Amino acid sequence: MLGQCHERRLIAELWELTEAKVELPYPLCDGFLESHGPASAFYDDKRAYQRFFLRGKAVLKRRGKMLGAFTKDVSRRGVGFLSPVQLMPRERIQLTLSSAELQLEVSRCRRLDKACFDCGGKFAL
Repeated sequence: MLGQCHERRLIAELWELTEAKVELPYPLCDGFLESHGPASAFYDDKRAYQRFFLRGKAVLKRRGKMLGAFTKDVSRRGVGFLSPVQLMPRERIQLTLSSAELQLEVSRCRRLDKACFDCGGKFAL
């Protein structure tokens, strides 16, 4: 089994080979990757499960293309991530992290900037 440091280096190398990469808008650039632990809930948050920060590089596989993405958070039900392209609800994608490959069904996608879309995906069965 590979060590965690080696796995991170492999995902970074794979991320560099992608066709398009997400471009973080200015407000998100500062300290985006440093967040960790439980994500704070809003007073009217209707989520069924607690979210936890999961910040890092990921490779999004869609229609035979590999795209550079960033993960945001994870819960028991799914993953929040940033994509360089718009994704459609109910679309099936694969998200490769340094420690896992996830099959997701896109549940939401909204544009933040030119090459940055805030997406959420549910774990696909």
